[in-house]
Amino acid sequence: MADIASWFKAEWFSLVQTAGVVGGLIFTGVTISRDAKAKEAANLLAFAERHRLLWSELLERPELQRIFSETADLSESPITQAEEVFLNLAFVQYEAGWRMAKNVDRNDLKPLKADVRKFFTLPLQRVVWDKTKGSRNPKFVRFVEKALF
Repeated sequence: MADIASWFKAEWFSLVQTAGVVGGLIFTGVTISRDAKAKEAANLLAFAERHRLLWSELLERPELQRIFSETADLSESPITQAEEVFLNLAFVQYEAGWRMAKNVDRNDLKPLKADVRKFFTLPLQRVVWDKTKGSRNPKFVRFVEKALF
């Protein structure tokens, strides 16, 4: 018992210092984790707002009404510049959603694949996608192409 008391008397400062360092590391880890969760929530809110703004354009711009048409005849009425611009913005939004889903949902991409399959197989989307996929992130292109089949 005397050995422990003499060791404690000689090393108490080192013990307190070590406890302070360990406590600081734990506090830092908890803070980083909370900050990451807060940033993730802020990113999701910002994504949702951009998503709302993009899709609300369909209601405000009558020239975009063919976007969801399954029977759009492109030989009769070719794709317009407004439709092409909107679809490119939609593809960018889909890629942002794909990137977030990989991080947030821990690679559970089944709901996004189903949405991609439904959206990208429509006539206007297919034309614009085929025209522009060469200039997109190759990993995202692979994801979309796999989702389509």
